[in-house]
Amino acid sequence: MTDQKSYTASCHCGNVKLSFSTSPPIEESDVVSCNCSICHINGYMLTYVPTSKVTFEMDKDAVTEYRFASRNYPHYFCRTCGTSVYAQSALPGEDQPTAINVRAIHGVDIKALKVYEHDGKNM
Repeated sequence: MTDQKSYTASCHCGNVKLSFSTSPPIEESDVVSCNCSICHINGYMLTYVPTSKVTFEMDKDAVTEYRFASRNYPHYFCRTCGTSVYAQSALPGEDQPTAINVRAIHGVDIKALKVYEHDGKNM
């Protein structure tokens, strides 16, 4: 079994910060690049982490949310610098995943990642 690896993610100005652990490490798993309108425009590359493993290290007022379409998956971005950091399911259920923008994670070499191309545009 692969060990847990810890990560920290933040926005450009540092007002939005979160940390999490995941196994396998991001570098050994697929990250999602989706071509739906919001993912394409924001340049998202996402990793999905159980929300129970994510620690939010900021004031709730540091983020604002954007909901669209079904309104079930709000996207959160920094109120100050505008960086899109994460999205969370608003659907009922235990431990819904948090989608974390890999581009906001410190120390991850984007070019070395295995990318899964998701066709969200045609769903």
